[in-house]
Amino acid sequence: MKRLLLVCIVMIAALFQTAIATPARIIHLQPQQRPLTHVEKQSLNHLEGLKKFVDEYFAEKMDEEKVPGVAVVVVKDGKIYFQQGYGYADIDKKIPVVPDKTLFRVASISKLFTATAIMQLVEQGKINLKNPVNEYIKDFQLDNNFSQPITVANLLTHTSGLDVNDIGMSARTQNLLQPLSEHLAKRKPLQIQPPGIISTYSNYGIALVGYIVERVSGIPFAEYIDKKILQPLGMQHTTFLQPPPPLLKSDLAIGYEYKDNFYQPQPYTYEHQVPAIALSTTATDIANFMIAHLNQGRLHNNEILQPDTIKEMHRQHFTSDPRIPGIAYAFQEQFRNNVRIIRHGGLIEGFVSQLILIPQDNVGVFVVCNSTSTLDSLFIREFLNRYYPIDNKPSLVAAKSLKALRWLNGNYLDTITSQTTIEKFFEPYYFTVEIKPDNTLVYDSRQYIQVAPMLFLSLEGDKYISFKQRKNAIYLFDGIFTLRKINWYENLSFQILLYKIFFSIFMFACLSQPVKLALIYFNRKFKLFNLIHLPRRLGSIITGNQSSYIIRRTKLVLVLIAYANLLFIVIGRLIIPYKQSELLRIIYGVNPTYKILLSMPIILGGMTVILTYYICLIWKNKQGTCIQRIYYTVITGTALMFLTFLNYWNLLGFKF
Repeated sequence: MKRLLLVCIVMIAALFQTAIATPARIIHLQPQQRPLTHVEKQSLNHLEGLKKFVDEYFAEKMDEEKVPGVAVVVVKDGKIYFQQGYGYADIDKKIPVVPDKTLFRVASISKLFTATAIMQLVEQGKINLKNPVNEYIKDFQLDNNFSQPITVANLLTHTSGLDVNDIGMSARTQNLLQPLSEHLAKRKPLQIQPPGIISTYSNYGIALVGYIVERVSGIPFAEYIDKKILQPLGMQHTTFLQPPPPLLKSDLAIGYEYKDNFYQPQPYTYEHQVPAIALSTTATDIANFMIAHLNQGRLHNNEILQPDTIKEMHRQHFTSDPRIPGIAYAFQEQFRNNVRIIRHGGLIEGFVSQLILIPQDNVGVFVVCNSTSTLDSLFIREFLNRYYPIDNKPSLVAAKSLKALRWLNGNYLDTITSQTTIEKFFEPYYFTVEIKPDNTLVYDSRQYIQVAPMLFLSLEGDKYISFKQRKNAIYLFDGIFTLRKINWYENLSFQILLYKIFFSIFMFACLSQPVKLALIYFNRKFKLFNLIHLPRRLGSIITGNQSSYIIRRTKLVLVLIAYANLLFIVIGRLIIPYKQSELLRIIYGVNPTYKILLSMPIILGGMTVILTYYICLIWKNKQGTCIQRIYYTVITGTALMFLTFLNYWNLLGFKF
């Protein structure tokens, strides 16, 4: 008996040490912005100056940012102006990056090709972007939860109102790839906003655009892109096929992540949502695509879009605030001085990329890296700073007082955080807004000053954000991204506090039984309570006199619930640090471990209902002592609140 009690105490202490620690941070922040290097405006007409700048930049930054290979290309006036590869496509084999040969995965830059494809069908009169999506798909239908239907244009501008659901969007092997229609039908997100109101970046939405291309044209998506875009543009080293065909596969760069002082090769992921993320290409091929978009849809004698269609595709179609950049069809806007830039980025396992077009100057830049880093964004930022510097940066001296706007302080949640699936727990995107004493507003590691009511400009002068209040909610608009100021009970710090309270109460409930058994044992052996003269009522509670049938049932159910909830909390705490491991990543779907765990709250919910019924009976019939009834009621209330807590994080039920 002594050994059993000792083992129980040691095990529970170990669980306490594991679970009461603050959970691993689940906040995803953008990389910290670095100060811009101050340089005089340079001319792109000086090719040697451009080459010197790019060579020196990557010679310094590749090692600093831990990037093994880079390809960069600049197009100007309808031709490739500069292109170069740096470093290695394969570190072990010492295969260098060659801009017209080395394939990189460019992830979301794929969306620009999908948007181009559907604009071709618009030209042909086969699609009207203002028509409902459901008119063009037959195998399944989107569920419209609002009176206004989701249009194709809504998909192209990320304003469909669909929730984010990236669970199961990738596969580990080629034989697990699902046909596009099958995947889209299975993984339909719920619509949580009316269309055309708020922008929420959506891989699913653009993948659905690609499926519409496939349905309307009658040609499989990858084949359509190859025939109608890649071949006319001479993009012979570009493909949506996964993996690339044999002639191209050997030229595909390996993606890396620098971890533990080592470049670790990343696994090749197979993407179900092909039109949104699956493109592999070279820098030279992308140059042809950029030239066509800058040259009114033409490359040499081949036309992929008519000039009016290019103009329609490139113009702004949605903005959350007319004072800040918005989105064209797939392209995102940026402004520097009076120069309008349209752009898109890409991020996938082991690869990052950026593509920008400056239509008024007929200039395009593309950069891609085979490492998960921020070097692509940093390079574009330095390039723009050098060749398109900000004329009049805001001054702190002229900063307006922000005392009246301190209500903007707080935590904000990006709408790319899923609201209806377990992804809310695994991938929440929190940001903090703080107004400083120097009248600057700090957001995403950058400082802003107010330049108009609720409009803020970064101190570098290259980015605007704005705020707006809608229906008792405060929104922050950052280009195409929308963030909502969360309520006090949604704050991560409060949620962690709740987590610790639940753990402590369930731990107490679990400890109470072994402690009580220990006290009974020592009392029987040493007559302990006779020696210390405990009051009769307290002594009878501790030593466990005869209880009624309903009290015994209540105790049993209560202990089972406490232990099961504690087990769920501890296992969940142990899983969090490994949620990005190959075994547990939800982009591959919900594995059996998660399904077993998610079944526990459902069973516990039923048991908690039974426990609530027993509590009502013991209060009605005044069974047990008053202290016992209060104790049982507190544990029952905690169990009910814990179910509410799990439901908030979409962990109650199979929400995936």
